[in-house]
Amino acid sequence: MITLAADGLGSQILGSITLSGLAMASAVALLIGVRGSDRIKLNTKERAGGFGILSGTLMVAAGGTWASVAHGLGSIPTSVLGNGSSLGDPGQGGIALVLTIATLAPRWRRMWIPAVLGISAAVVYGAAGGVWSIASTAVRMGIGHLTGSA
Repeated sequence: MITLAADGLGSQILGSITLSGLAMASAVALLIGVRGSDRIKLNTKERAGGFGILSGTLMVAAGGTWASVAHGLGSIPTSVLGNGSSLGDPGQGGIALVLTIATLAPRWRRMWIPAVLGISAAVVYGAAGGVWSIASTAVRMGIGHLTGSA
């Protein structure tokens, strides 16, 4: 739980924020940003995809329903590209690489596509391990430490 207190005052400035609260806030900001907002600018594939990865990482870290949503989105590319498909078995690292390329390489007209691909990529990064999970684990542990859930 994040409790930001002013020095010497002993009171909370923002109140308590849990990982579920951060996941909810990032999901709402992502939705508003990809739909077009004058405050939240997610008008490039890098911004939408990066914010999707951050939101997906927060959702997985929050657990519960948020993790179910993220894992549901992450299971789609894994089932299409993973073991048992006619494409062979690229492994979780291969799927992470494909999702990263699909998020950042094409010229997307609709920014919700790289945002959803980013959420899926965050789930696969954690499952792939190795270099893929370093950033997502660092973000998850850092935010978890700040919120008191680590």
